Amino acid sequence: MTPRRVLIIGAGYGGMAAAVRLQKHHIPFTLINKHDYHYFKTLLHEAAGGREDLQTYAIALTDVLDQPTSTVVKDVVTSIDYKNAQVRGEHSSYPYDTLIVALGSQTSYFDIPGLREHSLVLNSLESAKRIREHIEHTFLTYREQRDESMLRVVIGGGGLTGVELAGELADCLPHFLKRHNIPASDYKLVLVHPHDEILPGVDERLRKVAAEKLAARGVRLLLGRHVIGANDGSVALTGGLTIEARTFIWTGGVEASPLLRDSGFCVDSRGRSRVDAYLQSEADPRVYIVGDAARFEDAAGEVLPPTGQVAEQMGDHAARNLIRLLHNETLEPFVFHNRGMVASLGPKYGVAEVGHHHARGFAALMLKDGSKMKYLMHLGGPHVLFEKRKQWIDI
Repeated sequence: MTPRRVLIIGAGYGGMAAAVRLQKHHIPFTLINKHDYHYFKTLLHEAAGGREDLQTYAIALTDVLDQPTSTVVKDVVTSIDYKNAQVRGEHSSYPYDTLIVALGSQTSYFDIPGLREHSLVLNSLESAKRIREHIEHTFLTYREQRDESMLRVVIGGGGLTGVELAGELADCLPHFLKRHNIPASDYKLVLVHPHDEILPGVDERLRKVAAEKLAARGVRLLLGRHVIGANDGSVALTGGLTIEARTFIWTGGVEASPLLRDSGFCVDSRGRSRVDAYLQSEADPRVYIVGDAARFEDAAGEVLPPTGQVAEQMGDHAARNLIRLLHNETLEPFVFHNRGMVASLGPKYGVAEVGHHHARGFAALMLKDGSKMKYLMHLGGPHVLFEKRKQWIDI
């Protein structure tokens, strides 16, 4: 059957990649998202550190999806009825012939006592703003109360998000303290990670460089320690260690949106639903699932991780397969192409791994800046690139 009504839910990296591809081919579609903007999730650590205004990290959906064939709807999806080919939202219901699910992920708390109630997370622009405001308020309150736990910031999780956030805070917090005449010597930034080295999956040499640079900038690395509990003002770790801190940020893992599970899709322990080689749901070939919501195993049997580049490539491929279907062409299997990893450790230093090539320092940051520019070009061409680049330069 030739699809007529194409529906995309979610405007993260996967959803936007699918939408941009369909728009380029003049394929009508409707995209539903809870916000009227797309934000750059891989740069949230910068927003949390206050490097630039929040608006810098977002772009209006209609600035990108601006063709007559593109319809953008602001709504919160509440369920997927794949048996009747219908998505339900808070404001309306949306029938479809083909659905692309790009719902992204949410923070996973692994049933650790008190973690959900007593930690901050970094998974949206709102959460980045919340972290920034919480730290600033807590530090300023310290001037009256002189409680040392107010100047302690603990980050749980030494993956890419936790490491980049630690690097960003290590750069910006001393400046904030100096502006408000608070002794920087009283401030402590701690990164807790359950393994012996941070940045799992990255080349060993780069892991060591990153750890050394963070330590040199005052970040205390507590490696081989698991977070086992949290309450209002302290974090409990394995080994009987407790850290008194009024700011605890959890970056220790993610899981897929519960919407798929709640809608009757078969999911794994992380909430991901299995897809075939073409990214079609095993429950219904009319449904494509991409990004963090998809459980896709590569040729080696490895499940692809929940990263921005995986989501972007999946979204684009799902749209390409939909276009092939419209033209009665054979679907093509998805193959992930790893473009490497770049981790910024603040605005002045980074580490990068691209294939067998490594970079560090300013060269790594240039690679990250280049990936930003490439992504903006892919989203909206020279106009979007120019406008966003102007914001970064002006600020």
